[in-house]
Amino acid sequence: MDGFRVICTILVTVLATRISTTGADRERMVTKADLITVPINFDTSIVCTMNIIPDNFQWKFYPLSRKQASNPKAHISLTHSHYEFVDANKYENTLSKKTSTLNLQAKSDDIAGDYQCLAYYGASVVASIPWRLTIANISEFPPQEKIEVTVLPGNTINWRCDPPEANPEPYLDYHKNGIYVPPFVRVMTKSLIIPNVTTDNSGSYTCKSGNVCNDKVSSVLFNLKVDKRAPREPPKFIIRPKSVYNVTKGDKVLLECSAVGNPIPQVVWRKTTGIIPEGRSELIAGGLIIKNISESDDGIYECTLSNSLGKIVHSITLNYNDAPSINCLQDSIDVIQGENLDLECTVTGTPEPEITWFLNGFVTKDNKIITEGNKIFFKPTEKRHAGNLQIFARNIVGTVYSSIFIKVIPLMSTTQDNVSGKPVQPARTHRPNSRKFNKHAKIYPPSKPNITGISDEAVVLRWTVQNKGLPIQFFKVQYKDFGPADQHDHHSKSKGSKWNTDNPEIDSHIRSYQVNNLKPDHVYKFRIAAVYSNSDNKNSPNSDKFHLRKLDFDKRNPLPVPLITKTESINSTAVKIYWKCDPSTNITIDGFFVNYNSASSAGDYTKATVDGPQTNSFILSHLQPDTVYDIKLQSFNSKSASDFSSIMKAKTLGLTSTTPSPRESPPASSNTETAGISKLYVFIATGVLGACVVLFAAIGLLLFCRKQSKQKKAGTRGDRDKACDDHHHIQADATEYVVSPKGAPRTNGCVSPNRITITANPLADADNKNQNMIEMSCLSSQNNNCSTGQPSVSGEDSPTNSGDKKNKNREKRIRNKHNVDSNTAGENYV
Repeated sequence: MDGFRVICTILVTVLATRISTTGADRERMVTKADLITVPINFDTSIVCTMNIIPDNFQWKFYPLSRKQASNPKAHISLTHSHYEFVDANKYENTLSKKTSTLNLQAKSDDIAGDYQCLAYYGASVVASIPWRLTIANISEFPPQEKIEVTVLPGNTINWRCDPPEANPEPYLDYHKNGIYVPPFVRVMTKSLIIPNVTTDNSGSYTCKSGNVCNDKVSSVLFNLKVDKRAPREPPKFIIRPKSVYNVTKGDKVLLECSAVGNPIPQVVWRKTTGIIPEGRSELIAGGLIIKNISESDDGIYECTLSNSLGKIVHSITLNYNDAPSINCLQDSIDVIQGENLDLECTVTGTPEPEITWFLNGFVTKDNKIITEGNKIFFKPTEKRHAGNLQIFARNIVGTVYSSIFIKVIPLMSTTQDNVSGKPVQPARTHRPNSRKFNKHAKIYPPSKPNITGISDEAVVLRWTVQNKGLPIQFFKVQYKDFGPADQHDHHSKSKGSKWNTDNPEIDSHIRSYQVNNLKPDHVYKFRIAAVYSNSDNKNSPNSDKFHLRKLDFDKRNPLPVPLITKTESINSTAVKIYWKCDPSTNITIDGFFVNYNSASSAGDYTKATVDGPQTNSFILSHLQPDTVYDIKLQSFNSKSASDFSSIMKAKTLGLTSTTPSPRESPPASSNTETAGISKLYVFIATGVLGACVVLFAAIGLLLFCRKQSKQKKAGTRGDRDKACDDHHHIQADATEYVVSPKGAPRTNGCVSPNRITITANPLADADNKNQNMIEMSCLSSQNNNCSTGQPSVSGEDSPTNSGDKKNKNREKRIRNKHNVDSNTAGENYV
């Protein structure tokens, strides 16, 4: 028994050690690298945050040439491009030391380039995905010829004003006779498309463009005359349509192709390198829409416009792009010093990504290391190769990386660098002290909230949480009012302002919340407080200061209102909503708010956030069974939210459904690289620990049974033990079943009688009456052996019946018969 306990203890200790090693967080960046555009003479900052406190931070800068300073797509090679270290005076660490903030002043375009954060953990270094910083600018409109055209009513007009070169990408508006013209086709396009023109569309058209730098007005004119007496002519383009489109996976694109003529031309589309996708394509006046772009859509498309007088053909090339993706088979590896190590990761992306290998924060330039694309060879492995190995993949869509932690086990022998001549002891690869951070690793705060103003007095907050650590019971929203914006500069510190807590408790599955009753033109900060399963709480980082502007909507170009197309019952707690939303020209949306409430309730709507402008469906979970819900949608961006869509109803299924409730999929994330492996070891450890517990319980039960068996055998040596056994056995015959409760109290060594007797044989009544007489006799006795209601152990010494010989003899006969029956039943049971 003791030996088995030792074995189990060793096994549990080994597993616990393995879990603490593999289940602990790897060092990784928490912040996501973004594209930053800043005008000249403006300041900006870049924040790099780690999940574990590093020993030190450092920043690398890959400069862009002045010619490319405003080009966010300019190529920088992490393998070959020159870099320099940023002056340490330009960045500072926060008190927690998990964050390094790089402060930059855009005094010239010399600051344009890529900025990469390095976090040091001893000799191991983690390099971030670089931030791209470019300079904002806008040029003049390029020269363009004046166009005049007379067309027959019913034609489709397509005219495009070539926009100026600008960073960030500028908006483009069209005006007729000085009055703004809203887009007729609500699809992302830079062209003026007017289907089925009438005489009311006649006039002079100009265009206007701008971005954060400035607004520009074009001098080019497009004079349109719509006349029923337009001359007969074959199809012709007012302006030649675009010939090349570069699209990314999941995009929605309009391939423009329309011509005017008399008679009105008819259009036919075909794909010369395949087929046009059914279900994802839509033919409209002015072109062909393809939704949810995939790799199969890459190729050449051809449109033919014809009438009775002739035809014209136009070819369009659609170039498909996809962000890089990396899949490595392991995230850590142990290798003995002197052995060869070959590693390979699968890398995908379109166009083909450039691959760079980093060892401890820098490109691998070691004569013992050979890199061939997605493969790396250590020939052989040396102690200096221990640490963090990263593979970066980069193309025009984006940059990603994956990490492999290498542990080099030194040889147990004398080496040339062992001056003392003593055996070399295994070196300890530096790892963070897991105990030091174990206390903090149990609680993960929510992310800094994103803010969208939706009215003069309300905002919507959005946040994320990490799917690990202690479970969250609920959230609370807190905000601080810094006062009117026009007075904010005079008391920006706002010493008197306090944090206010919005009263409702927000369910743990909710990731967005609407804060009402705020003051217009005031400045606020927000944060999210999470309350965990142990009743502890932790606040998110404070949001940036937010100015709740009055009339914070662009009335001229409001955000597009989604249209709910259908709803679908999934199970008793979830429904699925489908919608479509054609984006407005020059307006970017970040996602959608799904507002829902029980149709029988008059309470406030609950908000769910759906990220991504291309998303067109969402599963609402955590609902009530067999309940009808009112659902309405809004599109939103960082500035505002659209008007509500029309309400659509959806009903959950009844409780008879056994389909498991789906869960909302949080935004995919780069922070889940090691979560699966960590959970696997947790499951294994839990199973082994459970098995040990069951095994110990079984052994304990076996020893208990053996002890009871010995006690029963020893019980035949005395009348007192017989009396105990009489009430402890479970009867084996079919006429009486005795239930003895677990842990029943004992008096004088006997279990107190707590019996339920079911009698199937009426003939047993006489014996039962006699037994009751004995028990009542014991109750009236002052003998301690009968104090719990047991029959007297020794009938001869009973003072109660000493004067009544007849009753005494009858009692003896009944007791003897009872003991014989009990002993027989006991033998059957054992």
